[in-house]
Amino acid sequence: MDSVERTSVTDPAGLSPPRLIQLVARFRPDADGVGETALRVADVLRKDYGIASDFLVYNPPRADCVLEIPGEFPHTVENLGGGAAAALNAALDRFLASPPSPVLLLHYSSYGFSGHGTPLWLPGALERFTARGGRLITLFHELYALPRFPSRTFFTSWLQRRIFRRTLAASQAAFTSNEDFVAVAGRDNGRNRPIGLIGICSSAGEPEQPPPLRGRTRRIAVFGRFATRRRLYALHLGQLQRLAEHLGVEEIADMGAVEDEAWMRENVARPLGPLLRAYGALSVPEASRIFEDSIAGTLAYSSHLLGKSSVAAAYQAHAAAIVLFPEEWQTRPQQTGGWILSAEDLLALPARSDALFDRLQKAASEAHTHYNTSRSARCMAQTLLPALGLPANAPGRTAGEAR
Repeated sequence: MDSVERTSVTDPAGLSPPRLIQLVARFRPDADGVGETALRVADVLRKDYGIASDFLVYNPPRADCVLEIPGEFPHTVENLGGGAAAALNAALDRFLASPPSPVLLLHYSSYGFSGHGTPLWLPGALERFTARGGRLITLFHELYALPRFPSRTFFTSWLQRRIFRRTLAASQAAFTSNEDFVAVAGRDNGRNRPIGLIGICSSAGEPEQPPPLRGRTRRIAVFGRFATRRRLYALHLGQLQRLAEHLGVEEIADMGAVEDEAWMRENVARPLGPLLRAYGALSVPEASRIFEDSIAGTLAYSSHLLGKSSVAAAYQAHAAAIVLFPEEWQTRPQQTGGWILSAEDLLALPARSDALFDRLQKAASEAHTHYNTSRSARCMAQTLLPALGLPANAPGRTAGEAR
């Protein structure tokens, strides 16, 4: 079909089935946390179990793409061009035409497949695929939005929930990275599909041995989409400044594309002065080098949803302490655990003291221990291997060890 554009990527000689189809809303060259999760899962499955992936990418790349596909790439990538059900059906039919029966790993994010979070076409395409012999496993990066008034989700929440229910029902099994999501999904799990809990992957690399904090530049990173960084600055800039002074920070690193230069100059660059360094959009290696040389990373996010944040995962993967600020709707600071800090936690300790940096290091070490991509991929492999017709006696950790 005209709406389907196939991009062939080098396939290593002699590679034989099985292969796994992965459907994502966005993928490289876009910088996208869900896409990077899919790629990192694919790389672990390929390395540990010999399972390569065929990526189906729903949305065409954005204009400001920054990521590259490595030269030696054992997977394939097909861009569907946002063609809704027609483009997806055409691609899946080609896989269905060649035995063995294909397995599709869907990375579900409702807003990734629809600007309003209501991809009404998706459940029908998935049900068509399974009715023709395909097997579906879904990783839910999102479930559905709650009906908050006057937000637009007040009018779309019921549709999102209906789409979620049909997608879960069509799935042979499902995974999610958030404990609350497991409980919510359980209430909508009419067909009693197994739902596993895994950790999400870093969107900015995973160094093997990140150095201790005392050997790093005294830098705080502010990373993520511009909207999330802007919200943090708008709500917490004063406290961020106090924290930087308390820690003796040399640099606040703003990492990511800036969509409103005038707002940043007036509301962030002017009050922070030379303390702020704006890096703009970065490649994965560039971002990884900065994280590996930062003592902390910040974000404003709900503490109970951190399991689905690829930004938090990036901080964890680089063993940087995570400083969590409350969101706008919260009336008091969030309760934080051992590997997550609040500004209040740190400001209560003596400025620039050994006790302060010991607390940072403890949180950073626990955050790094809490993170493990291979563990998540191996957890998923216990379900993917039998679906692909392989024995489920894979090496490594078991599903029960996933966080």
